[in-house]
Amino acid sequence: MLRKHCNRWLLIVVLALMLGACIPYSFSPPKEVHIDPGDSVSQAQVAVDTEGVSHIVGVVDDRIVYYRTRYGEPIITATFTMSGSGTDWKQYSPGIAVTDSRTAYLVWIEQRGGPEKFACWQKLTYFPPIGGWPSSCTRLDLYNQTTGNVWVTARGDKAYAVYDRMDLGTGRISELMYKELTNPSITGHVNWYTEYFETGFIYSLDLGIDSQGYLHVGFLDDYEDGNPFATRLFLNSNASVDADGNMSQQWFITIGITLDESIPVSLSFFNDTSDVEYVVLADGQGSTVDTIYLDYCVAVGCANQQYHRVDLPSSWDTYSAISDIEILGIDQTLHLSFIGLDSTTIKKQVYYMNDAFSSDPPIDISQTEDTQKLTLEMTPVVGRDPDLPGIFPATAWMETDFASKNNYFVFDGLFKKIKVFDKYCDSVSSIGNISSNGIYLSGAWLDCEETWFTTQAWTNQLPLIMK
Repeated sequence: MLRKHCNRWLLIVVLALMLGACIPYSFSPPKEVHIDPGDSVSQAQVAVDTEGVSHIVGVVDDRIVYYRTRYGEPIITATFTMSGSGTDWKQYSPGIAVTDSRTAYLVWIEQRGGPEKFACWQKLTYFPPIGGWPSSCTRLDLYNQTTGNVWVTARGDKAYAVYDRMDLGTGRISELMYKELTNPSITGHVNWYTEYFETGFIYSLDLGIDSQGYLHVGFLDDYEDGNPFATRLFLNSNASVDADGNMSQQWFITIGITLDESIPVSLSFFNDTSDVEYVVLADGQGSTVDTIYLDYCVAVGCANQQYHRVDLPSSWDTYSAISDIEILGIDQTLHLSFIGLDSTTIKKQVYYMNDAFSSDPPIDISQTEDTQKLTLEMTPVVGRDPDLPGIFPATAWMETDFASKNNYFVFDGLFKKIKVFDKYCDSVSSIGNISSNGIYLSGAWLDCEETWFTTQAWTNQLPLIMK
């Protein structure tokens, strides 16, 4: 009996220590992001560097802006320029990623007085050079227009962009390209549609860099080759390339009407029990019954290709509607969150599975049942207790009644759910973004026509604490 009591007490102590090592109970007071007083920043994206400084890119008056901060106050800002003005002169769809050198890589789409669109990028070193950073577009492609797609990602000392080239005859995608921004001479095709007499349209795409620095791109597309349109799923990588740098590690996963183009794909990495790294792509399939599939293979070489249907409770068998999926691999565990509705619930809820391959039922981590859930994201956060190291899967989402109430939450994957922000206004936007780097976690989101920012903090770092 004494041993039972001792073991129980030990378990309580261990759980308490784990909780203390997770996401802290406090965030910095949400701060409105402004380049100039009174302006309105939209389309904000955030990336966190190795020292916990947040780098934000957004749009003000059709121009790309950059905002660097620690707890919300600007450290440095920049606005990008164009040679003309008017409704046809605009920059939009920004993205940002930061390498371990604290260099920020920005991407965006630009129109220069007409319908033609161009994919742009720029490199911002942590310390500006004499004369300042370049303030204009460097084209990802010197000779080709884009349909309007551009993405960016970074890990370690590498950063990549993915963008498309437009087929001028149809306005659809002729080529899907990648470029290593940390070495721009490294470039090639992710997928070359016109080589196979096709054109394409991207429903959703996710990308990531593995532990060896190779880029992986998973995408759900619609292709046309003279026959009726069809939906396909790919997972490609430059872990192997041909003589021209084109991705030759290509996994054509599936094609068919069961693929649900309204559910965005999600890409991540995890290790097996032998610490072999796998890349995994999650996708949604179904019509009246939506399902979640995990498609995975060895990251380098794509050997051992496997498919797994996520095991959901029987209440999901007769009716299931899923609108968003996020996966996050941490060591040998693949975490899963999704927004969905089964036959027993009235509105979609946010669900979480600690192990996406297990048969354990997902847990509902939503705050309320009467709100809609949007902007689901996951990111790894390192625990701050040096005596209990660990990495925790932070899940963030928005809940709204589409009238006045907008709440933003973060869940640590173990015990704690935190309401980071709430606001009451007539307008509702579903734009939000989180980023992490080690022990640091930050978020930026649009609410009430204003972009807000917050970051993790301890009580001795803040003048005011939200709990």
